[in-house]
Amino acid sequence: MDLRTLLAAVLGVGLGAVFLVSPEFVVQVQTAWRLPPDRGGDYGSETQPANWLGTGVRVVGALLVAGGLYFAWTLV
Repeated sequence: MDLRTLLAAVLGVGLGAVFLVSPEFVVQVQTAWRLPPDRGGDYGSETQPANWLGTGVRVVGALLVAGGLYFAWTLV
């Protein structure tokens, strides 16, 4: 059993699952510390990320899960 292939399978499936389950969290982490383009507004109001960002994160998550499953399949 190749340890690197096993780690790639676990990382791919695990990270892909996080991307699929909570894409809003992934977008929020990636955009942390970036200032919004319009600094006006009420205190405490947050703009919601664009819908296409969540879809893109889900697509990347599906690709990661598929890659992880491929590496798991090569171990068998």
